[in-house]
Amino acid sequence: MRFKDLQELCAAGNISPKEYKSKMFEKYTELFEYKELINQSHVSKIEIDGKEIIFTITNQNIKNEPYDISMVFCENDVTAIPADELSITSGYEPNELAMAGMLCSYLKENSIFLDAGANLGWYSLNLCRQYPHLHSYAFEPILETYNRLRRNVELNRLNNCSTFQIGLSDENKKVSFFYNIEESGASSMVDLREAGTAKEVECEVRCLDDFIESENMKGLDFIKCDVEGSELLVFRGALKSIQKYKPVIFSEMLRKWSAKFNYHPNDIICLLGDIGYQCYVLAGNNKLKKFGYVDGNTVETNYFFLCPDVHKKMIEDLCIP
Repeated sequence: MRFKDLQELCAAGNISPKEYKSKMFEKYTELFEYKELINQSHVSKIEIDGKEIIFTITNQNIKNEPYDISMVFCENDVTAIPADELSITSGYEPNELAMAGMLCSYLKENSIFLDAGANLGWYSLNLCRQYPHLHSYAFEPILETYNRLRRNVELNRLNNCSTFQIGLSDENKKVSFFYNIEESGASSMVDLREAGTAKEVECEVRCLDDFIESENMKGLDFIKCDVEGSELLVFRGALKSIQKYKPVIFSEMLRKWSAKFNYHPNDIICLLGDIGYQCYVLAGNNKLKKFGYVDGNTVETNYFFLCPDVHKKMIEDLCIP
């Protein structure tokens, strides 16, 4: 029973003030359970005021030094970080985040990190906190999610993260997105879950090549792409820039989602392979290993792409021969 329900029962005389006080105290004691839960997770603090609930999460950089990021708790968003951090003791995509952090350590001053499908900003927040010399361009097309992303950037006082309420694709236009209210990270240009929980909203999408030109950007060093199935469209709209700047690429690729867009993950591997990229997957012990093509036995969902002629040092240090 909610606090408000207890208050209404007491006000109506259906329970006595003494019984109301006792039941309210029972609910307060759940705070001690959170205290125990926090000690088993990466969450170090939960703050509540009249406007919002803020989780502080402690992670470690590549030198094993702790750093904090703060994120607003999202009501109704069941799988959203930071709530996920309480249920997954190892954290959200810890191995992928660690590898992205190591790859960023090779980037020069004023490098550009591009976060396509930023959602609440997990990767941008963590990498911008670790690397003040890195500047993130974080893209999130859906207004409600974008507002949370922007709030998270503000909470962490990240001057090196710029946010944009647009999506990336292979055309410049307005399109319908299916905003999954209970799982914002599953929102996409197609209704992926078909669970009846998504609402249709109109959003702007742009080609990255055109965005880079309009913003007069002078470089592109790292692309993280997680756009729930439309990754191939993002890369098609960014191909000129990828060819020119040869950024590190980190992308999610799922057969079940790409099928909704009528392509296969191998189409991405071939597209990038044609311009000199080799595909890699995590191999454990903070290493990468070469990867060929996705087939029926493939279990990986996240992939890294490096150019042997451009990322030679990264490959020598971080990849299994």
